[in-house]
Amino acid sequence: MRTRTWFAGLMAGAALLTGGSVATAQAAADDAQAVTCGNAYWPHHNYDSGSGKVTVSSAAIHTGPYGACTTVGYVSKDTTVYFDCKVVNDYGNDWTWVRDGNGSSLGWIYDEYLNPRGATEGC
Repeated sequence: MRTRTWFAGLMAGAALLTGGSVATAQAAADDAQAVTCGNAYWPHHNYDSGSGKVTVSSAAIHTGPYGACTTVGYVSKDTTVYFDCKVVNDYGNDWTWVRDGNGSSLGWIYDEYLNPRGATEGC
């Protein structure tokens, strides 16, 4: 009798663990689907004439306005970048499309890494 009770408890615990890992995997898949990257989905135009400086040691430039989007480069602290426009992503975070001093497009940068905090004009 004790063996059966122990075995039943072991199986119930295994079922809980398996169910938890499936739920976690599903949540991760849902998050990945929620993030859409790429310039075709996030069009940008030069609506803003502002500029700012990077405030962190190395700010990532992304293909879309999410940290999960592909990083295409980095901008060093105190580098001046020029603003095109901004968007607010699905998580409520502001991101700005930036250009370098030569006018070349760089990509999306998280506004918290800029002073002032990104573009004022929406895309």
